Amino acid sequence: MKKRIFVAVDLSEEIQLKVAQYIEELRQAFSNLKVGWERKEKLHLTLKFLGEIELKKVKWLEKVVSDVARDFTPFTIEISGTGFFGSKSYPRVLWLGVSDNSGCLERLQKILDLECQKVGFKSENRDFKAHLTIGRIRQPELASELLQEHLRRGFLGGEFQVSEVVIYESQLLREGSRYSIVSKHKLNQSF
Repeated sequence: MKKRIFVAVDLSEEIQLKVAQYIEELRQAFSNLKVGWERKEKLHLTLKFLGEIELKKVKWLEKVVSDVARDFTPFTIEISGTGFFGSKSYPRVLWLGVSDNSGCLERLQKILDLECQKVGFKSENRDFKAHLTIGRIRQPELASELLQEHLRRGFLGGEFQVSEVVIYESQLLREGSRYSIVSKHKLNQSF
């Protein structure tokens, strides 16, 4: 049996609420467009997507994530700024930026990726760019006004402390994906 797995950092409740409000404002302003908007409970920062993996490998992953998490103390990041993937005439994904002044989030992701390779997981094939996906555009050819509004508004959600790393299972259902927590791994509080 296999599970679809990814490793992430959760947002604070306060930031989740601000992002959800921002998404709702865009959703209402552009209700005529087909956009897969992220739901509040699914907002997270992906560190590593592993895809379909065997159940026994989930245990390996839990050990790796636990060991890596213990090498970090809690750190602060900020959700701010707006951006997109695709082109201005054909935007595919809308996202909010992540400011990681300490560099800890990027280091955490790189070490996690490296340690996962050591136990047989594939390495990421592109550079890590921390971002918070808020919407996947289903009609990119009609979304230039939405993109302009997203970029014009900007976003300043504020800072929050990263104190744990979470392993999630993603189940693909007809009504969309559903995430469930596999395990949580606290960063080292004792440094």
